Amino acid sequence: MAKTKKLFDEITRDYTGFRCYTEPKWNYLNRCARLECERIRNLLEQWFKNFPSKAQDDLRKRFQSKKDQHHLSAFFELYLHELLSKSGFSVEIHPVMRNKSTHPDFKVLKDGKPLFYLEVKVVSLSDEDISAKARENQVYKVLNRIKSPNSFIGVKVQGTPVTNPPGAKMRRFLECKLSNLDLNTIAKQSEQDGFEALPQWEWKHDDWQVIFFPIPKKLKAQAKLDVRPIGLQMYNPKLTIPHIGIKQAIQDKAIKYGELDLPYIVAINIMKEFGGDDIDISNALFGEEQVALIFRRNELIGKQFRRKPNGAWYGPNGPQNKRVSAVLIAVGLTPWEIAKITPVLWHNPWARNPLPLRIWRLPQVILNKKSAQLRKKRGKKAWQILGLYPDWPE
Repeated sequence: MAKTKKLFDEITRDYTGFRCYTEPKWNYLNRCARLECERIRNLLEQWFKNFPSKAQDDLRKRFQSKKDQHHLSAFFELYLHELLSKSGFSVEIHPVMRNKSTHPDFKVLKDGKPLFYLEVKVVSLSDEDISAKARENQVYKVLNRIKSPNSFIGVKVQGTPVTNPPGAKMRRFLECKLSNLDLNTIAKQSEQDGFEALPQWEWKHDDWQVIFFPIPKKLKAQAKLDVRPIGLQMYNPKLTIPHIGIKQAIQDKAIKYGELDLPYIVAINIMKEFGGDDIDISNALFGEEQVALIFRRNELIGKQFRRKPNGAWYGPNGPQNKRVSAVLIAVGLTPWEIAKITPVLWHNPWARNPLPLRIWRLPQVILNKKSAQLRKKRGKKAWQILGLYPDWPE
């Protein structure tokens, strides 16, 4: 009898701490003994059983990837398959396309009737930003080995490292600073004057500037031996432009398969570190918002709100990328957020093959072309369709 395929290893688990800075998301979820992790594993294993057997090996390989983007992409496919199935659809994986060597991720049917194709995409930080973050995390991993029973370490960060910072050297630097502290005096000063009264120690590497400062622990915290020494991380605001990434994802997928015989949806999961909200999404689809000031001679007599013709669906020559019927967008969807995040379907008002509103059970956004106003159509929450509860897995 063939052995049942599983997403997670059958191992004894006893680790209940946090994920290490450099640890892949898959590794942590696989080894964590916390009740929330167990609930996530059990749910995803059930979903994996429901996933077509011919595609399970490929999905499992990507799901277990040490690269978080590959892991989250596989998770998003698994999630969408289950969400569509629980919504009353049936799903074909990688359907064969006539006269094409490529194929979309899903073909979705209802009562045997084909309804639409769906392609899956994860939008995250650039490879350059991911590499810089990995270099930072490697340093934090080293610094968290510091034995600091009486104080946490606060970290204020500006910029990003271009090359690997000397983690061991930074650790020795901090250990020396911490060993010379009079924590009683510092604790009194911080109670009176706040963080500004704490001593600060600067470290520079490339364009990466880090300021460390001690945070005296309360007596209860001093007794805990398994607490990370890094207790607070503060970052200077970094400019991100989520709508550019969203627009690029749509444009890349829009031309991939040529003309299709059914409506075509692009499902996008925007990672939290990349950011994104309704304004970013509408800017990506319909063009960036701008304000035109109207003058008569030197007097301002009015303002007019309009959009630049630089959206995925509306460009300099008018409507474009009409092959994409809609985009299904989730922001920050991970295994931990399954019940908290509900994807929203944004319809393309100029689509060649529009998707009928009545077939979709989750929230939708529709543009009224006459009034140029976006209208939201309420729908079921994802947790309702998936048979969970709002604060699952807590």
